[in-house]
Amino acid sequence: MFNPVTPKSALLHRSFNYWSSFQPRKSYSTHRTPNEKALITTLRSSSCCSLSTPSIPERYDWRLQATSRPRRTKVEVNASKKSLSFIKRVKHKPPQPSLSDDSPFYAALKEYKAHFHPLIQHEQDEEESVIRERLSTWSLTKLRDEGFTLTGLSAYWLQATHFGQPMASFSLGPGLHLPDHKFLEGTPILLSRIDPLKEEPSRGSVHSAGPTHLTVTFPDRSFSLDLPKGSSGWRIDLTESDYVFALMRTAIESFGSDVPYQERMGLSSPYSSSEERNERVLNGTHLRDVLLRSFAPSEKPHAHRALQDADDSNYIERDVLEHEYHPDHLSLPTGGFQVPNSSLGDNHGAFHDNMLIRSWASRYSRPNPVVVEGDPQFEELERMNETQKRAMAMMLGERISLVQGPPGTGKTLTIISTIKLLKVHFKVPQPLLVCTYTNVAVDNLVEGLAKAGLKPLRAASAGKTRDSLAQWTLEHQLQSHPRYAEWQDLEQRAKKIKETLHDLNIKVKNLHRKPVKEDLSSKETQTLKNMQQDIARRTRSLAVIMKRSYGLEQVMVKDILDNADVICTTCITSASAALNAIDFPVVFLDEASMSTEPASLVPLMKGSRHVALIGDHKQLPPVITSPEAQSMGLAVSLFERLAEEGVVPSIMLNIQYRMHPAISHFPSLEFYNSALLDGTADTSGYVLPRLMPPSLSPALLPPGVLASALDSRDDTADGEVQTSVRPPVIFLDHSGNESMKSKSRVNWSEAAIVASVVEDLLLKNDNLMGQDIGIIAPYVAQISLLTKLLNTDPKYRDRFNKVLGEHRAMQLSNIEIKTVDGFEGREKEVIIFSTVRNNPGGYIGFLADRRRLNVGLTRAKRGLIVVGSMNTLQKGNIARSAEGTVKIAKGGESWRRYMQYVGDHGLVLNLQRDEALAKVLYGNVNAAVAAVSRV
Repeated sequence: MFNPVTPKSALLHRSFNYWSSFQPRKSYSTHRTPNEKALITTLRSSSCCSLSTPSIPERYDWRLQATSRPRRTKVEVNASKKSLSFIKRVKHKPPQPSLSDDSPFYAALKEYKAHFHPLIQHEQDEEESVIRERLSTWSLTKLRDEGFTLTGLSAYWLQATHFGQPMASFSLGPGLHLPDHKFLEGTPILLSRIDPLKEEPSRGSVHSAGPTHLTVTFPDRSFSLDLPKGSSGWRIDLTESDYVFALMRTAIESFGSDVPYQERMGLSSPYSSSEERNERVLNGTHLRDVLLRSFAPSEKPHAHRALQDADDSNYIERDVLEHEYHPDHLSLPTGGFQVPNSSLGDNHGAFHDNMLIRSWASRYSRPNPVVVEGDPQFEELERMNETQKRAMAMMLGERISLVQGPPGTGKTLTIISTIKLLKVHFKVPQPLLVCTYTNVAVDNLVEGLAKAGLKPLRAASAGKTRDSLAQWTLEHQLQSHPRYAEWQDLEQRAKKIKETLHDLNIKVKNLHRKPVKEDLSSKETQTLKNMQQDIARRTRSLAVIMKRSYGLEQVMVKDILDNADVICTTCITSASAALNAIDFPVVFLDEASMSTEPASLVPLMKGSRHVALIGDHKQLPPVITSPEAQSMGLAVSLFERLAEEGVVPSIMLNIQYRMHPAISHFPSLEFYNSALLDGTADTSGYVLPRLMPPSLSPALLPPGVLASALDSRDDTADGEVQTSVRPPVIFLDHSGNESMKSKSRVNWSEAAIVASVVEDLLLKNDNLMGQDIGIIAPYVAQISLLTKLLNTDPKYRDRFNKVLGEHRAMQLSNIEIKTVDGFEGREKEVIIFSTVRNNPGGYIGFLADRRRLNVGLTRAKRGLIVVGSMNTLQKGNIARSAEGTVKIAKGGESWRRYMQYVGDHGLVLNLQRDEALAKVLYGNVNAAVAAVSRV
């Protein structure tokens, strides 16, 4: 994959320590100092320090140290001489040449647009139709009952803003609690007086949601929140934003931008003593030749399809998922673009000139790497297996790479270790951007990066970040910046001037409104003139203050971004204006198989030249609502398309460290053809102590397991089964029927069983906390019911207090209850999987999705309890055709095999008998009541 290190390269190894000793001198630096610029000029003119003289000037010289790492010499900045000098980042000024028809990418981009633009439109139309149908067909009462609408609200503008956006508070009145609703933080909303379909609504986004009020951000204050007399109040409706679709379209169009041209242009104005200089915000990517390759005209056009059918029970051959660069894999006569080197420019990865990184990547890309003195050593790296290290080497050595990571194989650890290697050991100056599909996954990454001693920066919409990670958010760090008070002062001054201008303009309008026959008196005329002069003066003053406020805000944001080792966000939020302060030549895409290709392009179009995509095509795919978009290929992620094409270097992580081997056994057989190996047992085959299954009451144990416990010398003690016979997997088979609720499904009997299992886990395992337990349910109605039973239902609250005690019962509020999608990328000590479906016809609906079954069965570390109907799941039907024949889902076959598996291994507890069900539902509470009565 890489050339071996040459003697000349070894010389560069020794030279690097000298070059890396030159550091930027200020802790908050917004541009290079004169000494640094002179150094860069000297370095670029030296032929002994790089493989070749770059034809395009790079913005991040590899010979300088990362701005986020401590300097060897720190010079204090004189607080009395603070400067607002900054580089203003601008887009397309002057405009760059458009892609001409003789460009090697012109035809491919045209085909790419023709493929994806209609898909995006289909998806947008479908989402809008769902909202219109709901608003037009549902009664107002139903909309309120289901939490999609709030009415009768009063509102007022808040003094504070959110990154310059005005905020308003909505409530029913002082001390009045809002009803149950779906308005979570970040949710887009429509604001109207009566009906958003009959009037032009205002659009906003929920900033925060409290029990008595909602705080909503709006683009501007172009409307009044005052209500006329007799008004019934404001109405807020849940909606979807077209912002996401606009971003995806813009990302596709950005393929037409020439990043090398933008880099050649550099600064719009030369270095000078002026306060403001302009620099282009890079738009586009260096990777057009790879990403557009299969769309180029060809005698044999490539069929853009999924790597594997979702219901295919086989697993892809290993050589498809693990290979080096294969430029001739596509069925194109030329093997790709016929592009002269001069057209591609400096077309290599971000670390091409750093011989230390190239040496490490070259050696560790092979089994049993040659270790040399000075190789990095840190805790996370020591814990990694050979395949994970090879994946790291590929991510560093190749300008684009794919990492296939089945459940529990350490994808997150691999990303964290790669970032630590780059920033702590090699101290690369290039900004690093890590994006995932979900905010939950971003939070997990931030938490792991912080524990590894790195400095992550979490960029997110309001309310999208866990409270425990607040210190790593951009908003928090802005408020903690040394110059935040100075910026606040400017904002307050601007606010007062705006208020004064508002009052003056009203007075001027009032004077102008006087009837024509009533001429202004001389005093009024002079007053009018004075006010107009005052307005002009204050307007000029406001412009100066706003400019200084903007400049200071940019300085603070740039400081914070420079001080971060890595910026973490979702693909969509990567388009945030705050992140325009820097370019992102290096991008890591986690959960890449969950994101649509247009969404994955959003972070790549920020000047990327080095990209790694990490995912698993056997887990959750992109969520597509439009049948047309689904059938035409929008559900095929960029990760899966590139994997299917077989050109981009790829590697598979094959050892899982999350699950007890008994939990991982079936998923490995069913979804990975036993290619997923266990790293959770020692060399003697004993399972690691941290994965010992939880204790359970005998009433919850399958007959075979209970018999083993009673026959064992490690018998039960006080009703608790000893560790040697605790089963990691249990299936609770019951006969409670499902029912419909608001186009969703719910199973009351199953919910009661789940609540009893949770109660038993907390009762029998003192060290098991609420946050260690996760409940997966495929239907929203079941999630709502379980949330109610565990948190707000008075009867269950009284029961839990009796059985667990009030203090222990407080752990219930920490239990996460989500859909399968909500647990993607997550793990818990114990997972309870509520399957919900139980009907005579054996219909299982979207439970038949094999990928969701894979995710659901692989979230637990040491205990997996599945609750459902064996009879229904064994049938695995999804629909009845027009002719009356039952359609059997291929995914349903996986459930059939799982039912066969748990049955053959004696893991099923039959709760269809009243006596067995009663012990599960009431055993603990009856024991608690009896204990109290004895006292």
